[in-house]
Formats: sequence, structure tokens, C-alpha cells
Amino acid sequence: MLAVVLMGTFMAILDVAIVNVAIPSIRADLHASFGEVELVVTAYTLTYACLLVSGGRLGDLYGRKLLFVTGLAVFGAASALCGLAPSSWTLIAARAAQGVGGALMYPQVLAIIQVTFAGEERGKALAIFGSVIGVAAIAGQILGGALLALDLWHLEWRPIFLINVPLAVGTILGAVFILPRDQRQANVGLDIGGVALAVPALLLLIVPLLEGREAGWPTWMIACLVGSVPALALFVWYERWFGKRGGTPLVPTDLFTSRRFAVGVPIAALFMASTAGFLLVLAIYLQVGLGFSPIGSGLTYTPSAVGFLITSLAAPRYVPLLGRHVLTLGYVVGAFGLLGTAATAFAAGTHLQGFELAPCLFIAGLGQGLGMSPLVGTVIAGLGPREAGAGAGVVTTTLQVGNALGVALISLLFFAQVGNVGAGEPGAAYANAFAKVLPASAALLLIAAVLVRRLPSTPYEVSNALLERLPGWSGLAYSMFLMTGGRVGEGLFHDVLARVTERRTLRTQRAPAPPGEFLAFHFHAAEADMAWLRYLMREALVCGNGDVPHEAERVPVIQAQVDEVRRRQADGLLPAHMDPALLRLVGFALVSYPRMMAPITRMTTGMTPDDPRFVAAWENMLREVGSLFQDQAARERARRLP
Repeated sequence: MLAVVLMGTFMAILDVAIVNVAIPSIRADLHASFGEVELVVTAYTLTYACLLVSGGRLGDLYGRKLLFVTGLAVFGAASALCGLAPSSWTLIAARAAQGVGGALMYPQVLAIIQVTFAGEERGKALAIFGSVIGVAAIAGQILGGALLALDLWHLEWRPIFLINVPLAVGTILGAVFILPRDQRQANVGLDIGGVALAVPALLLLIVPLLEGREAGWPTWMIACLVGSVPALALFVWYERWFGKRGGTPLVPTDLFTSRRFAVGVPIAALFMASTAGFLLVLAIYLQVGLGFSPIGSGLTYTPSAVGFLITSLAAPRYVPLLGRHVLTLGYVVGAFGLLGTAATAFAAGTHLQGFELAPCLFIAGLGQGLGMSPLVGTVIAGLGPREAGAGAGVVTTTLQVGNALGVALISLLFFAQVGNVGAGEPGAAYANAFAKVLPASAALLLIAAVLVRRLPSTPYEVSNALLERLPGWSGLAYSMFLMTGGRVGEGLFHDVLARVTERRTLRTQRAPAPPGEFLAFHFHAAEADMAWLRYLMREALVCGNGDVPHEAERVPVIQAQVDEVRRRQADGLLPAHMDPALLRLVGFALVSYPRMMAPITRMTTGMTPDDPRFVAAWENMLREVGSLFQDQAARERARRLP
């Protein structure tokens, strides 16, 4: 099942990446302008962006399996039409139809994964989903170049689209026989009016940006640009009106009352505009300016794609350490890589070899992977469960709109720099334009990095992570802090203590009332406290029975937890005759011991504390212990009754 739905993901991402290396071949064969070829790139992303949210809702309404198969059929048929297109405008229309198929198919993938898998399996499935996106981005560049180099049946660029046809047919057969039967939701609404307003508004904005330079900026194109402003304003007004009437708008404007979401959406647009514009002008620079072969161009891309794959898979591990600033790091590193690429191109001029760009492109890819993988999760983190799906849809749509805008704006700047290329040194003009335009792409990333600072802190994020998130082997740093009585690193510890206090207090307030569920809840949640538990172990060894750093600030937190035990005793959930302070200590021991004494846990049970089997068994044992306390309290209460 996972293989079937991820095949659809692979094709959807592949077709975004594969076209870039074929741009010069398409332009030469169809006698198309650069503006028309840019529309070949953006027609797919525009229709995909405008219909993505509606595609998800159609899946809820008519069934995800049906929409997945329908999307594949539309995508495959449109791919065949792309491969047979006799003119540039036929190809543009076919690419738009591909976008329709992608918008029907792609939203069903995540929905099917969410419904089919649970717990650890869902995490693994989503990790594979992310890696497929990275592999598809790499394969798009290399496979596109290889197909063009092979020139199968002398069809030149056409096989890059025709290859989708057998892939789509095979995936449809797999979907029909493997995917489960549909479960439909009859209460899902569609925003047909929103789609009808969004598509022309975006076309009024983007088509003139793509075609205006080569057409000489006629009056009607300028009028389209000006008209895009009221058209977009009308779309926003309609969405608000439609939502107030009880409809489900394409873009729920209520989401923007969340500061995280309102700031995160522009970040998504800036990131994708930078990346899409960079990939487009790199392909043109290499093939048109320097005369690289398609396969040579694809291989030159590869270090960037490999860097993207590495960090997109690793980024989730850094989120607990850096929180939202994973994005900051990614955008700054990405901008540094782009600036290095520009400097290399400027220095080499027309004598550039592809391998010379590899280090800087790899760095740019590392940054882009860090900036992409946690983006959607970071932006929608502040939304409630019911809003998260709509929020993710809006962010994904924004990424595609940013893609189209980036292609339009960066290519407009690029060709303005190229100017009228003479017969003498066309490569020099392209190299000069590439070096001058890439800083604009880097600037978009740096603006995004600045905006990240305006995002609220992510849950459990520390403002200074040096102490709390030190790895377990960094005993020297802990020891220096403890042996100096907390004087070295005091500011860091104070910050960490405030954060730990905040989350422990919130956890105590949110815990269930029954003792067994209370203990199981805290054991499960304490997984986020491993760094703090490691610190407590070292503190106990160094301080013994003596005072500990910031003891006066820590005692009230513990006292509040003791008071929480007293409240449960008053409610008859715990035995009233037992000392609440000692009960709190027993609770801490039961919850923390397995992780604090992991080797003993392993030697005793044969399992590590993070083994799902041990977690389930220990939580069950905690519930049983809590039930014993609760039963004892019930017997005490029964004896007191007349």
C-alpha cells in the first residue's frame, strides 16, 4: 500500500524537477520564447497550487482511493499529451492538465498514510515519504538529463513526459487491487467560487511577469499586472464572506489570526520562490550559456539534491535542539551556498567546469533541506487539531504559488541582465547574469531567516540550548558548572531551569486525575526530559546531600507537585493517611527510574527504556500500581462512611 501511494508522490515531484534540464531542448524544438518555456514550468505548479486544497476535500467527499486513481489517470493522459505536443501552447495546456491530476492525486497520499498507519509505523511511513521526495528531486535532474542524452527513438525531450504513462498505468493497477475501500464524508464542502477567483488572479499576476519582457510590455500586460491587485483583493474578500456564511473556504482566513501562521506563510513563499528561481536559471546558465549537455547539467545539479536529501531527513532530529531556528540555520546556510555559487560562476566566467560548483551547490542543498523539511510542521504548530489539516493545505499551496512567482521574478531579473546576447561571447553574458541574479535569490532566503525570528517559540524550545541539550558524553561541561557551585554557565542554567519549570508545571496541570493514568501520562511525557534527567544524575553525584544550584527556585515547583498529590487525596483518589511528599517521591521514582538507570532496565528486562515493548509494559504496570493506590483510597473512604 505504501509503495503504491509513494509511486504517485514520486511522479508528482519528479515532474517538477525533470523539466528544468529540458528547457533548452523544448525551446529549440518548438521554437518557443523563454517566456513560453517558463510557462511550461509554472503551468503545472499554478494549477496544482490552486486545486490542491479542493483535491483533498474531494477525496474526503468521494473517497481517497477513487480520487487517487482519477488523479493518476488525468496525470498519465496529460503526460502523454505533453509528449505529443506539436506546439508550445499545447504543451503549456497539457502541463496545466498535469497539475490538475497532481492536485487530485497528491493530497490523498498523506491522508491514506494517516489513516492506514499508526504510532511508530506512521512515523516510519512519513520518513519514507520525505525520503521519496528527496530521491525524486535527485532523479528528476539525472533522469531528465539521461533521457535527453539517450534521445530515445529520436524524440529528443518528449520521453521525459512519456515515461510517466507506463508508471501511471502500473500505479493505477496497484491502487485498484491494493488500496482499501473508500470511507466517504458527506459533510465536506467545496469552495468552487474561491478556485474560480484564485486562478485568474494568479494568472493576471504571473503571465505578464513571464511574457512581458519578450513582448515589449504591451499595455494589456501592464493592465493585467495592475488588475491582479483588485482580483486578489476580491479573492480575499470572497473567502472571508464564504467562511462567515458557514462554508469551508479554499483559504480559511481565520487561520491568519495565529501569529505563527501569519508569519509562516510568507516564509514558505519566500523559500520556494528562491529555490525555484535558482534551479531554473541554473539550468539555463549551464545549457544555454555554457553549452553543457543535458546529462552534464543534471549531474551538476546533483550535489545540491544530495545535500537537500541529507538534511531533509536529519532536520527532525534538530528541532528539539533548535526549535524554529532550524529554519533560520537552513536559510542562512542556503544563502551562503548561493552566494558562493555566484562567486564561483563570476570568477570562472565561460571556463567553468561543473565540478567547480559542487561544493557551493552542496552547501546550498544542505540549507534548503533544513529549511524545507520542518517548515510545514513549524508553521502549523500553533493551530488546533481541527485547523491543522487546513493549515497544512494552505502552506503547501503557498509553496507552489511561491514556486511560480520565483520562476517569474528571478527569470525576469536574469534575462534583463543577459540583455541582447551578441554572437561573440554569449556565455560571458549568461555567466555575468547568473552571478548577479543569484544574490537576489539568496536575499529572499535571508529575508525568510529574519521573519523566522518573529515566529513564536515552538513548544519546549529553549532560548539558549547549550546546557540543556548537551549530549550525554559532555560530562566536562556539566562538571564545570556543578563544581563551581553554578557560577560557570549560571545564565544558561537559569534559562534552562525556567523552561523545565514551565513545561513540568503545564504537564502537572494537564495530567489525568486517576493515579494510574497520572503516572503513565508522566512517564510518556518524560521522554522529552532526558537531557534534564542526565543533568540530575550528575548533580546528585557532585552535590550529594548538599545544596544544589538554584535550590530556592526549584523547591516551589516540587511543592506544587506535592500539593497536586494532596488534591488527589482530598478527592479520594489516593490514600489519605500516606505522606503526600513521600507519595510524590514514589511517583518520581516510578516515572524516572527506567530512563535514569537504563543499564539496570536493560539487564533486568532485556529491553531498553525506549523499546516500544518496554514502554507499553511499564505504562501498564504504572496503571496497575495507580489502581492499587486508588483501591486503597476507596477502602479508606468506605471505612469512614457510617
